[in-house]
Amino acid sequence: MIEAAGLEVPAIVGDGRLEGKVAIVTGGGSHGPLAGSGAAISILFAAKGASVLVVDRDDERSQNTLDVIERGGGVCATFGADITDPEQCRAAVDAAVGRYGRLDLLVNNAAIAPAEKLVDDEMWQAVLNLNLRAAKLMTDAAVGHMSEDGGGSIVNIASHAGLRAGGGIAYTAAKSGLIGLTKATAYEFGRQGIRCNAVAPGHVYTPMGIGYTGWSPELNGARRLRAAAGLLDTEGTAWDVAYAALFLASDEARWITAVTLPVDAGTVEVMPLVMYSRLAEAAAESTS
Repeated sequence: MIEAAGLEVPAIVGDGRLEGKVAIVTGGGSHGPLAGSGAAISILFAAKGASVLVVDRDDERSQNTLDVIERGGGVCATFGADITDPEQCRAAVDAAVGRYGRLDLLVNNAAIAPAEKLVDDEMWQAVLNLNLRAAKLMTDAAVGHMSEDGGGSIVNIASHAGLRAGGGIAYTAAKSGLIGLTKATAYEFGRQGIRCNAVAPGHVYTPMGIGYTGWSPELNGARRLRAAAGLLDTEGTAWDVAYAALFLASDEARWITAVTLPVDAGTVEVMPLVMYSRLAEAAAESTS
């Protein structure tokens, strides 16, 4: 593990898998040593040869990610935008094409996950606006350029909350809708050479992920329990999400579209009751 610009980054093999590709990653900013999925995806894509445009409403966070990429010898630029505004989405895409000459990859990663004790209409609108509608707006802005250039790949960062209930009403609805958007986009634009897939992260250790335990933010040993909920009994990170996105974005997945790939150590594929003893054991360990 190396540390660059305050962000911990694992060693990455620069194998050129995305050489010559141009990518936009929304919500790709970073802050502090722990990478979120957007930062990890941006850094990994750049290390694999892509020219990356990090789109984030927070310029300081975007600059942090850019600094990491440039220190690693990658190509990156930033663009400040509110992607719930269709004009700003079009401006972001135009900025990528204007700077790099084309657009091959779009990763719709930006999201919020507020505490949902009581979901009023304002929160509902805010969550669906960024977590679902913004992905549609960015897709609308991107597909024309991708089609002109012979195709492309869109990767939506969904969640296992889109596959199972429990992630909050608005968040679950938005991520479930994003999985549906993935399938519909794959259908509508497949004949134009555009693939669309989704990654559904589970209980990954990210700045957003550590705020959710499924019980209470104050619960002792929450990280241990989150790991125990999966079949591997280990903790996933943003880099696990990033490598899944890399595969789906790359030409190695050229015949894969409309797929949602869970990155969750098998959490959604097992009956909850059979995990009870393992979770109880982990809970006992964390409180002893």
